[in-house]
Amino acid sequence: ASLLESARPAFDKFLKEISGLAVSTGKSVGVGSLPGALPTLYDFFFNETLSRWVPWQEEVQEYQHTPGIAFANIIVPTVETVTYTYHLEWNMRIFRPTLYSGDVGTAKTVTIQDFLKNLPGEKYASLLINFSSRTSSLSLQRNLESNVEKRTKDSYGPQGGRKLIVFIDDLNMPKMDAYGTQQPIALLKLLLGRGGLYERGENFKSGEGTNWKSIKDCGYVSAMGPPGGARSAVDPRFTSMFSVFNVPFPCNASLDSIFSSMLKRHMEGFVPALQAAGQKLTAMTLALYDSIIQALPPTPSKFHYLFNLRDLGRIYQGLMSATPDKFETPGQIVRLWRNECTRVVGDRLISPEDRDFFNDAVAERIKAGFSADAQAALM
Repeated sequence: ASLLESARPAFDKFLKEISGLAVSTGKSVGVGSLPGALPTLYDFFFNETLSRWVPWQEEVQEYQHTPGIAFANIIVPTVETVTYTYHLEWNMRIFRPTLYSGDVGTAKTVTIQDFLKNLPGEKYASLLINFSSRTSSLSLQRNLESNVEKRTKDSYGPQGGRKLIVFIDDLNMPKMDAYGTQQPIALLKLLLGRGGLYERGENFKSGEGTNWKSIKDCGYVSAMGPPGGARSAVDPRFTSMFSVFNVPFPCNASLDSIFSSMLKRHMEGFVPALQAAGQKLTAMTLALYDSIIQALPPTPSKFHYLFNLRDLGRIYQGLMSATPDKFETPGQIVRLWRNECTRVVGDRLISPEDRDFFNDAVAERIKAGFSADAQAALM
């Protein structure tokens, strides 16, 4: 699960070789063989009820649009979201700490928050903690202590007899001290390894036999990006306490499913010509995105040329602000698309050559996809 995406095919090949099992070309395969209809075993899971290997794709439900929902709260089911929600559910059943690691914009936070939101409120409570470079171990401890209550002499747990799931986002953001230690991480290592922590600060009882506080009925899930910039490398002894999952960038098929589904549902009230035009925009956006990240990589003088899934989301957030009473022709929606691409990507480019490349790339895709409306969209 923690392997990089580039290493997964090699691991898949190795696993199939040492298993000694036949590889079947069927999409649903029973006990005694391994599935081979899709590229790797990562595309399947073993359904215990059916006792068969089943593709993850069959578990993906159709996106249901909720009018008026905030864009940040929209979640389109994909193979990736279904996969990592499944793993998270299994780990939380046994209260195994879980860590999702991946680049910015791979929906780690959104996936975990959606999972926590759907937990039964009478049994579970959740606590979100966002780490930053200024997070201290004492502030973390006080945050945890404020969400538990005393049960016995030295035992503490969530209020109301529920179980508490603590979600720590940006886990590797705290800065290192003079000794190379991230103090909040050191506190969490004690908490996960020993199941509790010591009283500190003004609450410390001098002369008492113990200041130990045992924390019960708490589960921990975290997310972090790769080391670099403000993010530090985390102590491997600490990460060994987690089930670690690498979250790769979604494939083009998933990206097409995410954005085309959102836009299609949003434009159901538009005229048919605009709905047809909207379905072309996703392919244009992904093609433009691919050309941008290949032609305009970050450099020391252009270190901010970092484009990710969040930038695609901002473009679609602008597109989904369109209303049927203001947009009546395909040329208008294409012009809006050009404006959003320019706002999100073009305005970050600092050299005339880069801006010319971007403008030419946008114009090329508009002329290829909407030749009849190109003049209106590019004026």
